[in-house]
Amino acid sequence: MMRVNTAVLRKNNFIEMIVYIHGASATAESFTHIRHYVRDEFEEPDIMLEYKSDDGFMHNLSEMKGKLDGAERLFFISHSLGGIYALYLANHYKETTRGGVSLSTPYGGSREADYARYFLPFNRLMKDIGTSSHPMRVARELPAPPNWTQVISTVGQSPWIHDDNDGVVTLESMRYRKDFDQIEVPLNHYEVVISDTVVKIILDRIKNAL
Repeated sequence: MMRVNTAVLRKNNFIEMIVYIHGASATAESFTHIRHYVRDEFEEPDIMLEYKSDDGFMHNLSEMKGKLDGAERLFFISHSLGGIYALYLANHYKETTRGGVSLSTPYGGSREADYARYFLPFNRLMKDIGTSSHPMRVARELPAPPNWTQVISTVGQSPWIHDDNDGVVTLESMRYRKDFDQIEVPLNHYEVVISDTVVKIILDRIKNAL
């Protein structure tokens, strides 16, 4: 899978870029299905921002900043925790961000992680995604970027989560940001990245934003 070099972007004066950010413990391969259709429809260059959850949210965020320099218009496509990174970056690049679609992102954080971090004190991810964690507390206060859509996956059931959930994230957490456009789909947490219905939503949002 091709990775776009931002130095090449600056050299060739590209003004638009589509940015993909995967979920925790996943890779850029998550977007193979979506990216195929997006690239068929649009000529804009794209970039995959990859990270390791064990490195910590704020460290990963600092590594991502700067990689989008050289683009004058940005559109973000993100999944799960990737949506939190996308929200931070959209605000960092607020002058150039034109929109984004997040899939199954837990904008309200995870209450389960608040408890789990006491039993898994060295797990970086549990520390980062809890409702009281620094990354999530700040994310809840960040302004809504323009043309931002949250796709909420409503099907699934985790035995570790008591509230309604998609197998990984609670519906309450996904619905947290009322200032985002919200679209609910009868899919689970992992089906959203392979769904043609979701592809159509993304293509429509890109057309409206760029």
